[in-house]
Amino acid sequence: MNDIGKIILDTDIGDDIDDAFALLLLSESNKAEVLGVTTVFRNASKRAKMASYLLRKLHKDTPVYPGIDMPLKAKIENIVPLEIRQKEKVDEDGKYHLPQYASYMDEAAIEKEDAVSFIIESVHRYPGEVTIIPIGPLTNIATAFRKDPSIIPLIKEVRLMGGGLGLNFAEWNMWCDPEAANIVYNSGVNLTTVGLNVTCKTQLDEPYIKMMKESKSKALSIVYDMMMKWFEHYQFAAPVMHDPLTVASLLDPGILKFEDKHLDIILDGPQYGYVVERDSNPHWIHYASDVDKQRFFQLLKSVIFEHI
Repeated sequence: MNDIGKIILDTDIGDDIDDAFALLLLSESNKAEVLGVTTVFRNASKRAKMASYLLRKLHKDTPVYPGIDMPLKAKIENIVPLEIRQKEKVDEDGKYHLPQYASYMDEAAIEKEDAVSFIIESVHRYPGEVTIIPIGPLTNIATAFRKDPSIIPLIKEVRLMGGGLGLNFAEWNMWCDPEAANIVYNSGVNLTTVGLNVTCKTQLDEPYIKMMKESKSKALSIVYDMMMKWFEHYQFAAPVMHDPLTVASLLDPGILKFEDKHLDIILDGPQYGYVVERDSNPHWIHYASDVDKQRFFQLLKSVIFEHI
């Protein structure tokens, strides 16, 4: 593994459980200087409290900055299927209640500064040194680019989880804010994408889930409880390690293989939110094309399941 330098993790923790695993992996690898965690999409403040609570249980003092709740243009009623919205509740602020959220997380401290301002300030403070890892919708990143385009060439890399070629649907992170994705993909930033074509090969099997259940680690116990709530709410039975794979590919460059492609986001018609390969975007984007599944799980096991 290598030292990956200064990192900002941008996450929609609180829906799919894999964000929590990604946070554990990044924090416990001790191979990065995590400048901060930023949160995005539908109740970013509660997501921030969730991330902060988990970090404190890992004895990390990483600051967490709440970001933007709503997509740039897309509407929630068009993003989230009706059958899921009918199960949803609202919290005391009238915002979407995260299924994984627990009242004891209210005690977690979060920063007053917003995520976008933090991203911009961090990149200017450390030009050429900051890697941003977005593992949720790209609203915070796109808004930062819009607000201060001068940061784009100063970013070391944006390595995101999202998209994937050859799908017959729009991947969730792209679907939640296609306009934001389009801004990032066409920005010219040094961009690496880790999509469903590789992440779907990394389902967490039952032995790992059993290890979590039996673990005496407070952090793993919290994530296990969050995962059980996620299973119950969405009727899922096993998580896929989309976001941890994205983090892992920085920690161990041998886990993924990449190809350089011209990629773009469709913003209209029946393929709204799809990632496609086309030359209208002149910028080369590093696209994950293959995964060493065994190597990935060796890393995940050593950092999370045997270390925490």
